[in-house]
Formats: sequence, structure tokens, C-alpha cells
Amino acid sequence: MSKLNLYKLQEKFGEIKKSIFTPQDLKLLFYANDRAINGFLTYNNKKGKILKLKKGLYGISKSNFSSNLIANLAYKPSYISFETALSYYHLIPETVYSIISATSKASREWNMQNTNYVYRSIKKEAYAGYIIKTIENEQVLIATPEKALADYCYFIYLGKIKEWNSRLELKDINLKKVKEYLKLFNNRKIINFIKKYLPQLCLIVNCLIG
Repeated sequence: MSKLNLYKLQEKFGEIKKSIFTPQDLKLLFYANDRAINGFLTYNNKKGKILKLKKGLYGISKSNFSSNLIANLAYKPSYISFETALSYYHLIPETVYSIISATSKASREWNMQNTNYVYRSIKKEAYAGYIIKTIENEQVLIATPEKALADYCYFIYLGKIKEWNSRLELKDINLKKVKEYLKLFNNRKIINFIKKYLPQLCLIVNCLIG
């Protein structure tokens, strides 16, 4: 068992370019027991050397934290989707200040490091269509443009997103992929709902019902 100390932690995490971690990460790196890890984290958190982002998730103080990576790690399984992903891909012009993710678990929302994290629950069968992408020098899970749109459509259908974004840009969207992702929700009423929703959806509707 290697002795836990902050210098070694920073050194090891510096080598692997890691700033956000869990107690399990410390156990794997230092072969330390739970008591030693809890004591180490409590002591350094009080000293301001380690930040407790949420239960079971920590960060090294003065590090540049990636809010996208925090979103992935804070609630698993999850991937960034909905308006956050649509904004990232420039499919909507607005900046989205919350990090909105899809999860197969219950919906959750909380604030960490002055950022709001929202997790919207989708069916386990529809938990797909995400990729690993390097954002802010971190590898994070994010929906493809087509899956982000499918997730968004599903929540519009459910009434959990109250208003369709009329400035959504669809010209670069693969409509056949959107169709396949919408099928994962196993509800044919979604397509009928989209069909009659707004004039700018005619292009996507023609593909979906074709």
C-alpha cells in the first residue's frame, strides 16, 4: 500500500491529466483502504486542497475543471444531449448555460461549481446514440447531432420541454438516423406528433414517414 499524500496525488494525476476523481480512483492508484481514503479526503477538503464536488466526486483545488466531464462523472450512466448538445453542434444559436444530459436512471438536477447540471430520464432502450468526443481537452460522452435531436423531440412530445426552438437548423442533420433513434422510444405517436407540429419540420417528417 502506497501512502496517500497530496503531492503524490497531484503528481500521478498530472501524469494521466486527471483533475476529477472518486475514492475508487484513489483505491486503485494507492491500494489504500476506505478508512485511509476517507481521512485523506476529509483532511484535505477542510484545508481547501481538495474540493468535494458532490458525494463521491472530488477535484484538486486550483485545477481547471471541465463542466462536461463533471456532467459525465457526477451521475452515471449519462451522456450530454438535448439543448446542450444541439448548441455544441451549432444546431441552435443560443448559448445553453446548464449542462443537460440524458440518463437511463431517474431525473436529477443540482448545482456544482456555479454550474447547473440537469439529467433527463429516457427509456433504457433509447439509451444509445452517443460518442466519445474531446471537448476542453477532456474526453466526454455526448450525443450525436441526430440523437440529441431525437431526445429533444421526445421531451417535446412528453410536454417536458414546453416550446420548440424555431431557430433549430436541420440542413446538416441525417434524417434517416433521426428516424432510427426515434424508433428506440417505441412510441409511434411521437412521429405523428412531429408530423403536425411546425411547418419547418416538413423535411424531417417526410423522411420519418417515408
